[in-house]
Amino acid sequence: MSQNNSTILPAADEPVQHYPSPLREFWQGFAFNKGAVAGLAFMVVVFLAAIFAPWVAPYSPIEQFRDHLLTPPAWSEGGSMAYLFGTDELGRDILSRLVHGARMSLFIGVVSVLASLVPGVILGLVAAFSPKVLGPAIMRLMDVMMALPALLLAVAIVAILGPGLINTIIAIAVVALPGYVRLTRASALTELNRDYVTASRVAGAGKLRLMFVTVLPNCMAPLIVHATMSFSSAILEAAALGFLGLGVQPPTPEWGTMLASARDYIERAWWVVTMPGLTILFSVLAINLMGDGLRDALDPKLKRAA
Repeated sequence: MSQNNSTILPAADEPVQHYPSPLREFWQGFAFNKGAVAGLAFMVVVFLAAIFAPWVAPYSPIEQFRDHLLTPPAWSEGGSMAYLFGTDELGRDILSRLVHGARMSLFIGVVSVLASLVPGVILGLVAAFSPKVLGPAIMRLMDVMMALPALLLAVAIVAILGPGLINTIIAIAVVALPGYVRLTRASALTELNRDYVTASRVAGAGKLRLMFVTVLPNCMAPLIVHATMSFSSAILEAAALGFLGLGVQPPTPEWGTMLASARDYIERAWWVVTMPGLTILFSVLAINLMGDGLRDALDPKLKRAA
């Protein structure tokens, strides 16, 4: 008896379903939030301006034009097109300082987020996988850190270590650390009850493999959203420390430092304070809008049908 091996093919008129790629599905969820797209466009412009600052900025950020002290913006009476956003009390072009200051502010934000994300994830995983010994000690330390106001703790750290770029990054990273530890621990504890973790344990996976290969990838969605929000917080805290004179020191351009040096000219030269203030405001707002879009795109409960 001969067997007829035939392959079952779909009918000619049967529609073939095409599923979008994960990247395309993510972009569709992100693009649904128009505010997130606007925030992304704004931050792309800021990042490009920061990267190409020597070519974008019309002047050096420390060059002084003594004949043009406190020149108003170009659209105001007495302004000049040579200084689009005006000049400060030393005759430096504000637009050039804002563009170069974006480098410093964004650098502080990115490095401080990474400096708190990496140890925070490690400590959170250790606390989740060691609930009886290391977990309680780690979480009580995080509780003590969270009991202190964030800005006060950052000021105390910088006051002890001394003002400067590196110490500012360390202070902001320490302040943000408890949030990552608690979020990672909570996400990991939820994943530990899943069947795939049990299967990995039965298959003989070690603790390190369970932590970083099995569990961590499934905890990344909330961590990415939290890191985005922490990025905006880092920019605000860096600006606050710079305003208090504990952050990046003059003459290095940084948005918070620009605000600090301009506070004595609020009444007679509004643009000296307004320009860096609006830059901080729009940047933080754009990053927060991006965080909302990421949450919508990465959280399955919030995904909307296209």
